[in-house]
Amino acid sequence: MESSKAEVSVYYCFARSGGTLINRCLGCIPGNVVLSEVNPMGSIVTVESQARDWLGLVAGAFEQFAAKSYGEKISFLADAAAASGKRLIIRDWPALNFLSGIHWNYFFPSGVLEQDFYLDRYSLQRHSAVVSRRSASVYESLKRSFPHLKELSVDDFSSAYLAYAQAVASFPVIHFEEFCEAPVREFRRLCEALRCSFSEDFVTAYKSFVNCTGDNNLAASSRGDSSDRILPLTDNRETPAWGAATRDERCREADRIFGYVQ
Repeated sequence: MESSKAEVSVYYCFARSGGTLINRCLGCIPGNVVLSEVNPMGSIVTVESQARDWLGLVAGAFEQFAAKSYGEKISFLADAAAASGKRLIIRDWPALNFLSGIHWNYFFPSGVLEQDFYLDRYSLQRHSAVVSRRSASVYESLKRSFPHLKELSVDDFSSAYLAYAQAVASFPVIHFEEFCEAPVREFRRLCEALRCSFSEDFVTAYKSFVNCTGDNNLAASSRGDSSDRILPLTDNRETPAWGAATRDERCREADRIFGYVQ
């Protein structure tokens, strides 16, 4: 199989960990093109639709491009982005590989980073980073935000979240909480890890960038999306979900892996 000569950037962000905000911040900067929540096992909006409608990297022969394998699509888009002087960034959808029931047509997570497996098959050189959030915040937000996950047990969540943390442990980590406290500093660190374009203009420009999936498209606006600027979010510490996650040893271990002080 033919491999891409271009490099790609990949950031991993578990569901409800700030991935949409990061997506918008990256996408609003000229020179970056972001595939939003795509994974070899599924996507909210298909790779080919995003490439055509949002990224402008597929003009003609759409059906032929859509028929390619996942790895072939990414390889093609990496070269197309590089040819136009841009960097392809993949916002992975890792929850799909670790948490059962996250997506209706995928019930048996593999427990591995499938993005890496497919990119390796095409010898795609990449620069990776993780945007993390404390496990209690992730668990509480999952149960509150998604009706189909309101009965998600802390045992099922913690098992999935720990496996995910272990899978991405070798990559540089940006804490979403610290990003919200010091956006420019932490976003610069992320862009350096991803080796993609950076501009301080993102602090205001991100609000106008909507070509992505996530909580900017929810029926009810999320707390983060309803704000006019990037601000820290208050933890819902009084909820049963928060308490259950803070007491769970696997959640605590995942937090330790991500570098949080207990």
